[in-house]
Amino acid sequence: MKQRLSIAIALLNNPSLLILDEPTNGLDPNGIIEIRELLKTLNQEQGITIIISSHLLSEIEKLVTHIGIINKGNMMFQGTLPELISRQQQAAVIIVETNDIINTLRLINDNNCAAHIENGKIRMPVVSKEKIASINRQLVNSNIEVYEISCIKNDLETIFMDLINN
Repeated sequence: MKQRLSIAIALLNNPSLLILDEPTNGLDPNGIIEIRELLKTLNQEQGITIIISSHLLSEIEKLVTHIGIINKGNMMFQGTLPELISRQQQAAVIIVETNDIINTLRLINDNNCAAHIENGKIRMPVVSKEKIASINRQLVNSNIEVYEISCIKNDLETIFMDLINN
């Protein structure tokens, strides 16, 4: 209730800019959804610019159009959510697990994919569905048992950690 009351008080003078620090902190799931919808409505229908400081990255991802990531006073990223999502897609990888990791690595690298072994599985950059199907066919035709081919997409939290750790 304190969060809702604080936002209501901040709106009394019809501001054009609203700065909020952790607006959904301590709320139950229904309260988080209510605040998220309220903030979207304030922005879209009343034209209020809203700046949010939050550590709840999954919530930020559902709410914002532009993102700034600050670490130790340095701006690590500033841009739109689609730009950050594009970075997320670039950071995605394909994982391949088979019964013959060495020959799998050779075959994948023969297909001009920069693959490497990590934690007993092959990691490679994301390629087209057609290329994945072709590699899978080649593995099966080489009598290599394929246990897994999956795409791992990084979420906003992973991108954030990559940004501040590099």
